[in-house]
Amino acid sequence: MTDATDDRVQPAPEGAEQSVPAPVDGATLPTFEPFTAPAPHPFTQSERVGRGIALALLIIPAGVIVWTVLWNIGFIASIVTWGVAVGAVWLYRTGSKARVTRAAFWGIIAIVAVTIVLSLLAGIFTDLVAALKIPLGDALTDDRVWGLFWDNLFTNGDMWQSLLPSVLLALLFAVLGCFTTLRRASRESRA
Repeated sequence: MTDATDDRVQPAPEGAEQSVPAPVDGATLPTFEPFTAPAPHPFTQSERVGRGIALALLIIPAGVIVWTVLWNIGFIASIVTWGVAVGAVWLYRTGSKARVTRAAFWGIIAIVAVTIVLSLLAGIFTDLVAALKIPLGDALTDDRVWGLFWDNLFTNGDMWQSLLPSVLLALLFAVLGCFTTLRRASRESRA
């Protein structure tokens, strides 16, 4: 019968700290490689894209709020859409734990476009509220204000004539703001 102790490893004397045994007979210890590719994520490709896009949707309300605040100050800036595009890409990567894929790229473009449209509508709504001279909190819950907003939005040519230069300028700055970030995301999705 053999002894339960291993002949190759010498037991540490009592009271001494235990250490990792040294390899014997040319054997090598397994090493930890910190720069190796991580194990594949347990989710499927479509689940990763869905999780990433779902998290990226959080940028929409943030973008609308910042845009509306700047719109009310009278400032149109491309930095808002740049921030929306950067934020959407970052949130997508955080949620999906993966690079931007082709499907994700189109989802991010949709998020940026929806943010721009909602931001313009929010800016126009706050202009209406300012013209009516009622508090924004009251206007948000008043059906009559919403009815007037939608009526003006679809039937008031004079309003659109006065807003058209601001809206076109805002759209130009919006495209300029997000173009570089979206171009980088497009390149990443093709890689």
